[in-house]
Amino acid sequence: MNRESGFTLIELIASLVIFALMFTLAGMGIVMAAKGYVITKESAHMAQKAQLAMARINRELMEITTIAARVDTQPNPYIIYDHIDSRKAIAKDGSTIKMFFNLGAAVTLSDLSVGDILIDDVTQFTLTYYKSDSTLWVFGTDDIKELSSVGVEIVMSREDSGVGDKTFQTTVRPRNTRN
Repeated sequence: MNRESGFTLIELIASLVIFALMFTLAGMGIVMAAKGYVITKESAHMAQKAQLAMARINRELMEITTIAARVDTQPNPYIIYDHIDSRKAIAKDGSTIKMFFNLGAAVTLSDLSVGDILIDDVTQFTLTYYKSDSTLWVFGTDDIKELSSVGVEIVMSREDSGVGDKTFQTTVRPRNTRN
């Protein structure tokens, strides 16, 4: 009896196909894990930027004494306000929110390019003003002493990274508008 040991061609091809499928699935798993990591990292970065911007806006609006002007219409809403130390503004310019300092007696923002960028990748910026009874505070009609809170909403988007729209909200309660 002459028995030859080894593998047949069919056995070799079958094992190569099985290994190729295993490596393909493993490669796809690695790619999906890497994409998930990148999306998580981008989301965390976006949330951190929004948190810093919201903290600064909160700090600024908490110390307002009067509102000199405001525009609520998109795409570029803004607020010009008197802060405890000078006249300032917060405005959306394209996809960025900017801050403006030492505006003097200005009641309009004619040149949005001179502001300091607070946050980018913004698709929408909304400020909503409320009285203590939760009705809307009306600029030019209601007294500044009736302003009890300002709702701030920022919508951000990073479409190139796979992270969709994210909405960040806070409510500011100005302390210098009441006697």
